[in-house]
Amino acid sequence: MRIAHELQRGIELGLVPRSTGPDEAVDGTAVTAPASWWFSLVCRTCGHTFRRGDRVRVDAAARAVEHLEPGLGCAGGPAADHTSEADEFAAGLLSVWRTDAPIVRLAPGDSLLPRPGEGPARRCLHCANTFRPGEHVVMCPCRRDDPVCGAAVHRDPARGLPCWERWRPDGTVKVCPVVKAKADGDG
Repeated sequence: MRIAHELQRGIELGLVPRSTGPDEAVDGTAVTAPASWWFSLVCRTCGHTFRRGDRVRVDAAARAVEHLEPGLGCAGGPAADHTSEADEFAAGLLSVWRTDAPIVRLAPGDSLLPRPGEGPARRCLHCANTFRPGEHVVMCPCRRDDPVCGAAVHRDPARGLPCWERWRPDGTVKVCPVVKAKADGDG
């Protein structure tokens, strides 16, 4: 009898309308999670997508969010320089986790980086996040010697972005996903 009562109570509680997400009423500082309403949207200040783990400032009344990440320069904060320890860690990880694909580290001002007010930013072919300064990427994986499409895929395991390996575990591309042309064989 007690089990039947608890089951009925659970069913009734399950039918009560609730907030669509845990961050629906957040106002102030928060950390982005997949359940956040702003997850994967674009920051109006810097043009970058909101990723898991990004610290943000939320204005619930205005339904506005901006990054508090020092590397992006939003929310009044300056862009941060990478530490030598982080650079050494990334270099060490890339040296033992090799790939035949050419890796490029994005510098500030790179053409792949968002430019707010200049249209949609370029995004990773796998995770669909924007590219950030200092990230390692595989450029135009279809035609490495003569880039045509200008597409890129994250290849930065030190930052938790092993998109290249997830997208193409064997490291090859047979058809360009952007221009739909046959890849050059090296991709």
